Amino acid sequence: MAARSRPRATPAPLSPATPARRAVPAWLAPFVVGCAALAVYANSLGNGFVWDDPIIVSRQLVVFRSIGDVLVPPRDIPQFSPDYYRPLTIATYLLDRAVGGERPFAFHLSVVLTHALASILVWALAAQLLSAAVGRDPETRAAPPQDPSRSSPSTTYATAGAGLAGLIFALHPVHTESVAWAAGRSDVLATACLLAALVAHGRWPWSWRGAALSGVAAAAALGAKEAGVALYPLLVLRDVLVERAQRPLADWVRGYLGVGVAGACYFLLRHRALGELLGTVPHAAPVTRAWPEVAGAVGAYLCELLWPWPLNAYIDHIPNGQWPMVLAVAFAAALIVAAWRWWWRGDGLPLFALLWIAITLVPSLAILWKIPDAPLAERYLYLPSVGFCLLLGDLGARAWSRATAFAARAALAATAAVVLLAAAGATAARNPVWRDDVALWTDTEAKSSVSGMAARNLGTAYQQSGRSAEARAAFARALTRRNDARGLQTIHNNLGTMALMDGDFAGAQHAYEQALAVAPDASDTLFNLGLAILQGGGANAQAARRALPSFERALTLNPHDADIETGLGQAYLILGERARAVEHLQRALQLNPSPHTAQGARALLGQAAGGSDE
Repeated sequence: MAARSRPRATPAPLSPATPARRAVPAWLAPFVVGCAALAVYANSLGNGFVWDDPIIVSRQLVVFRSIGDVLVPPRDIPQFSPDYYRPLTIATYLLDRAVGGERPFAFHLSVVLTHALASILVWALAAQLLSAAVGRDPETRAAPPQDPSRSSPSTTYATAGAGLAGLIFALHPVHTESVAWAAGRSDVLATACLLAALVAHGRWPWSWRGAALSGVAAAAALGAKEAGVALYPLLVLRDVLVERAQRPLADWVRGYLGVGVAGACYFLLRHRALGELLGTVPHAAPVTRAWPEVAGAVGAYLCELLWPWPLNAYIDHIPNGQWPMVLAVAFAAALIVAAWRWWWRGDGLPLFALLWIAITLVPSLAILWKIPDAPLAERYLYLPSVGFCLLLGDLGARAWSRATAFAARAALAATAAVVLLAAAGATAARNPVWRDDVALWTDTEAKSSVSGMAARNLGTAYQQSGRSAEARAAFARALTRRNDARGLQTIHNNLGTMALMDGDFAGAQHAYEQALAVAPDASDTLFNLGLAILQGGGANAQAARRALPSFERALTLNPHDADIETGLGQAYLILGERARAVEHLQRALQLNPSPHTAQGARALLGQAAGGSDE
């Protein structure tokens, strides 16, 4: 008897009550993350230049006239740290100036766009890491759903976690200093490029294509800021902890060749530019820090990540309360627990996220010794916050995958929405603090209790706004607080300038001499002293001879200042040395002077053209 054939199974039609759902487009999540970053920082595009911005735009960028200058910066750049080597950051400043002139809008727009890109890359990295983690931990392992129209739990796990990580990074208020301030861009650039290298390595692992792209991104990260070197341990930890890569040696060589070449080229260029590998800061006062202070600094940074209120542009002391120490100890304990989970359960993502925070905080702790007047800075949390966001994304994804009831998931979604909306509101409210120097330093002085830096900067802002009485009051408050030599020089220099503007030449000279007593190599003060001598003496030959040494010393210290060149040109013109006057005045016009200085230099050139050397 012939065997009967097995009846063919026919799929049951979908119930009209549960229609098939369309798949969510792959681009939607990164699009939402990027738009959130752009929206929350939209009100920062109207900010002006604050703090170091005018120095960079009007005094430092004029020095960079070629690609060679960007790769090997000239010496004696005003207020340019000698241990910085950041060619990509300088190149973005030059590009902003080429596109938008010296108006602030272009300088702010480029940073906001880069932050949006970095937020999308956080989402992309989180999606890669969470997808790799699926199946390694029983908590995230699940069978596919019976209904093919629904997403599998593993896909939901990665999608929910990546979206949460990207949105937290996009909206976190601690980023306002880096994004709303044009000069804070180095952290944003370095982080975006570092993330691009990690994402490229994960997208095309162990391939020549991935090696090339990650190498280019690594070179950019290093060229944006020295903290980009954190890419190297993070890249290895990603492969070991999360991917658990076990590859032949040839694959490791191929996968890491691009970043290796990028690092070698960077350090060669850095050595060529600085004359040494690491770079040093001259005249830096040695500071001894006890381990409780270091632990307190780590805890303070963790506090900022968890509860970024109130924010402060200039933190002048290490908090000595209990919470920073408690958080530092808790962080160390979390590292131990995460290491145990990885060793026994193969769950490496939490350990990777925590190590990201620890590794990228190390360069930030260097300023505990390097800049004792400001031992902490919020902008240094931009890169470490990526690890914090990856950790929250992982924890949120685990909570979402465990919550199967509708009410539980609704509660999780509502909690996330409240946190994200609060972060967005705090960020948008903080951005206008960076609108101008008066707003910034009014806010900062109210939160400063040790350093006179905020008060003296507020005094300078009032002075530039023509509010002399308020400026003098702010300088008086600054003198009652801690000031280094540079700070005292700034206060006395500005008091001298106000006296000069009032026609009190003797008072101006006295204030400038007080400034030079604490900072003899301050080129600005030397120039101002020469100006006070020249104008106070009636701009005659005797006054010009007395002013020349100050002008010449200022030019030796800062050969890139158009004002100094103009002052020398005026002094030589008064002395009848027209050829030397013309030489200095022409050089002043080549140094991208302010409109006022350029007008004065051209007027003096016109006078010089009316006669000949005696």
